[in-house]
Amino acid sequence: MTQFRLHGPSKGGHTLVSDLFLDEYMPAANGEYVKVYLYLLRCLKSDIQDLSVSRIADKFDHTESDVKRALKYWEKLHLLKLEYNASKELTGICLTEEDTTVPTPEPASASSQPPAQPSCKPLSQEDIKQLLFICEQYLGKTLSSSEVSKILYFHDTLGFSADLIEYLIEYCVSKRHKSLRYIESVALGWHKSGYTTVSQAKEQTNLFSKAYFTILKAFGISGRNPVDAEIAYMDKWMKEWGFSQELITKACDRTMGTIHQPSFEYADRILETWKEKGITQAAEVDTLDKQRQAIKRPANTQVVKAAPAPNRFHNFAKHNYDIQELERKLINH
Repeated sequence: MTQFRLHGPSKGGHTLVSDLFLDEYMPAANGEYVKVYLYLLRCLKSDIQDLSVSRIADKFDHTESDVKRALKYWEKLHLLKLEYNASKELTGICLTEEDTTVPTPEPASASSQPPAQPSCKPLSQEDIKQLLFICEQYLGKTLSSSEVSKILYFHDTLGFSADLIEYLIEYCVSKRHKSLRYIESVALGWHKSGYTTVSQAKEQTNLFSKAYFTILKAFGISGRNPVDAEIAYMDKWMKEWGFSQELITKACDRTMGTIHQPSFEYADRILETWKEKGITQAAEVDTLDKQRQAIKRPANTQVVKAAPAPNRFHNFAKHNYDIQELERKLINH
C-alpha cells in the first residue's frame, strides 16, 4: 500500500469549506467526488500521516479506481495537484486555494490517453437524476454509489453526452451484459475510437454486428448470436489486429477445410501466424502458401527408383541337381 503526503494551507480549529467551492464547484460535481475532496480537507486539518488511496477507498466503501478518478477530476479543476515519483506512484497531494473563476477541465494528454474529444454540455443536477433513472431502468436495479460514480465518469472524464451514455447502457443490455465493468470496457473502446455522438456509435456497432454474423456463417454457424468468447476473438481480429473481413473469412474457410469443424482457437492461430508475417491482403496468403510448398519440395531433389517387386516364381531357393544321375535312378527304379 503506497502512502502519500497531504499538504496545503491548513485551517486550524475546524474544517473550512469555502463558499466558492459550495457555490461553484460542488453543484456540478459527482457527489462521491465531493466526499473525497471534503475528506482530504478534513485529513489536512488533522495532519494524518498515513493517508493512501486504499484508506480513502475503505472509508467510503469505494474501489481505488473510484478514488483515483475523483482525484483526477479535482486536479483538472485545479483544486489540487497530484505528485508522483519516478515510478509513477502517488507520493503527495497538494490542496490549492480555489480560483475566483471555475476552469473547464483540460483535455487529457494525447501521449497517454485516447484521442481528446470535444467537451460535452455540463449536466445539471436534474440532468444527472434523469440519466441515472434511465440507467436504473435499463439495468433493472438501484445503482450503488460506486456505480453512480462510474456512470458519471463516462461524462466527466470520457466526455460522453447524456444521450451517448444512455445508448451505451442500452447497447450493452441488448447484448445481455449488465455488468458495469463490461459497460466501462465498451465505453473506453468507444472513447479510444473517437465516438462522440450516438449516430457514430450506432454506425460502428451495426457494422461490427454484421461482421460477427458473416464470420459465424463462414464457420457454418447459423440460428444463434455469438457468445462472449467468440466476440472476444472476433473483436481481437478486427479491432486489435486490423484484419479485413476477407482475410478473416479465408482463415475460417481454411479451418473448416483442415479440421472440418468450426474452431475459433484454430482460426486464431492461423491469423496470428499471418499477423507475424505482416500479411494484410488475401493475395499475400497465396504467396506464402507457394513459398511453403517450395520449401517442402526442393528443386534439386533426386527421385530414387523403387526396386521392382520380386516375382513370385523367384521366391524359392535354388538347388543344383545332377540331371544324369536323376535319369539313372529313374531307369534303375
